[in-house]
Amino acid sequence: MSYSKSDFTPFSNDSQRVSANLEQIYTAWLDTRRQLDALPVSMYWATKDNTDYLHIKNTSSENGTSIGPRSPETEARLAEFTKSKGELKARVVSFDAVILERAGLYRRLRLPSLPDRQAEILRKLDIEELLGNDLLVVGTNAFVAYELFVGAKLPTGNEETEDFDLAWCRGSKVSLAAQLGRKPAKTKTLFGVLKSIDSSYRISPRKPYQAVSSDGYEVELLAAPSTHPLPKNEAFNPMASRIEQEWLLKGTAISVVVATVRGRAAPLVVPDPRWMALHKLWLADKPERRADKRDKDRRQGTVLLDAARYFLQASHPLNIDFVLELPQELRHHFDQWCREAGFVPEP
Repeated sequence: MSYSKSDFTPFSNDSQRVSANLEQIYTAWLDTRRQLDALPVSMYWATKDNTDYLHIKNTSSENGTSIGPRSPETEARLAEFTKSKGELKARVVSFDAVILERAGLYRRLRLPSLPDRQAEILRKLDIEELLGNDLLVVGTNAFVAYELFVGAKLPTGNEETEDFDLAWCRGSKVSLAAQLGRKPAKTKTLFGVLKSIDSSYRISPRKPYQAVSSDGYEVELLAAPSTHPLPKNEAFNPMASRIEQEWLLKGTAISVVVATVRGRAAPLVVPDPRWMALHKLWLADKPERRADKRDKDRRQGTVLLDAARYFLQASHPLNIDFVLELPQELRHHFDQWCREAGFVPEP
């Protein structure tokens, strides 16, 4: 099985400009949301023994803490907080309006989009600085990013799915924080983010790597053996034996911003398409894999290798250096694809 270049439908000439404009305004929105979230939840006066004290609440779950009696200094601090919070909220509203407009242009060009349920989770993970630093989007949802990055509609692979798969990447070479030598910036967890969006999420007692909402929506966390153990405060407990997850932490990850079905913006950080392709082809031959999933895996793996061959040779080349990096488990799948596609890696 292989796909010809004519099987891919290139996006219009305006697509790159429109997607870049959406990413630009999303980045401005993200920076502002992070500034807003860094502020206390509230500051207020409370009276005790006929004296007003300024109280501060850093989170909605904590009790307010007094930071001093009313004085010119505390009055100035409250005024500055009120001013800053109001300005940041106004900027978020303004950016939301621009995002809606630019996402509309994006959608009219029929560029790949993401369902809003997944998008809400991704935005919150991005605000908390977990996406790209600790987590990658894997599975079928990643193909939305691959299509936009390639600049053409894939003949197969980008299909609707009712679940959401993430891979733990903290400390790996593809982690943005690891590349910059930064320590984790926040203590928020994946499960904490999910609960902040929908309090009905629970860890499945049968599958401790899976969280399920009251309406049955599933979020799974996968982790390579090299990333274990996960932080103690993370409720997810992914299996440590999935050696195939190691392959998704290699190469060069891809980061894009896409529009959602309802006109919002969503970030996606996904594994290197070459390694994802071979990961999928390996899964397709896994004996215990369900038959319907094996067929889908084979199509997705093949189409990604063909996409890399036709469109990504500058950023993700299928050259000899890449071939030499492949473990034995994947070399067979790559060689087979080369034979079927008539492809010869260049030096």
